[in-house]
Amino acid sequence: MGYYIFTYCCLAVFAAAVLLRIYRQMTLPLHLRWELYPVQHEPAGKVAYGGSYMEELDWWEKKREGSPVNEIRYMTPEILFMRGLWKENRILWRFSFPFHLGLYLMPVAFALLLTSAVLTLLGFAEDGVLPTTVNALIVAAGWIGLVAGTAGSLGLLYKRLTDREMRAYATVADYFNLLLILMFFICALLALIAADPFFAAARLYVLGLLTAGASVPGYAPGQSLPGALTIVLGSLLTAYIPLTHMSHMFMKFFLYHKVKWDDSPTTPGSPLESAVRRNLQHRPTWKAAHIDADGKKTWRDIAAQAPREMK
Repeated sequence: MGYYIFTYCCLAVFAAAVLLRIYRQMTLPLHLRWELYPVQHEPAGKVAYGGSYMEELDWWEKKREGSPVNEIRYMTPEILFMRGLWKENRILWRFSFPFHLGLYLMPVAFALLLTSAVLTLLGFAEDGVLPTTVNALIVAAGWIGLVAGTAGSLGLLYKRLTDREMRAYATVADYFNLLLILMFFICALLALIAADPFFAAARLYVLGLLTAGASVPGYAPGQSLPGALTIVLGSLLTAYIPLTHMSHMFMKFFLYHKVKWDDSPTTPGSPLESAVRRNLQHRPTWKAAHIDADGKKTWRDIAAQAPREMK
């Protein structure tokens, strides 16, 4: 039960950390509204040239039209294929893409393992069409993810160690994170090669997780050293990732929707107007002389006065 309890604790830390990050994000002061275009939830016709609903005559009297499809079309290649990095740095993309692909496929494989366990508990025959399909997907996602993740981790570690520009701003935490993830990928690969190429033991472990070991009393998770390390490292990573900057994998939602694409109008009496008013009461202490932010004046005071001339 020790392995199961450890994984339960790590999953609890993961859930608590994710909820805390989302809560902190939702309670932060209103971000600086960029007014950058194009905004991807505009209809396709306006997105094409960076248009906005505000260019319409008497736009405040008209119903706003949005397009979630345009958002999905933009975000999917950016998140799954790292389109921005492909455009800006092809060499780094060759390492970063397989690294992230491996990370993305790990929760996919875990979700499939959960599905397999649920089907077993529901009494589906193991050689049935649905369980067989799910198990085949587990093998595909698991092997592709682990091989890609291992290659990407090694490539990124090599790049950080040999590239002078990347080495200049890499921190100890960056190297630690890469090494921890690399250790997980290598241990999981060794476990598959040595004893579990078709994820039979992995399916039993997840089935045991759902039933606290009751459904597989004859199975001891982590019977081999690579298998034991895979369980421990995988559980640790699950708890660790949302505590670090690597949580950007899911926190990007707020960057896109609450910062880059937030073009909601400020209407009288709206929550947005209240948030702007609260921001105006902050007392900045910026060092820029032309702002004259001495920690006593509020943003409202500073915005109402003429900027000081620089000498």
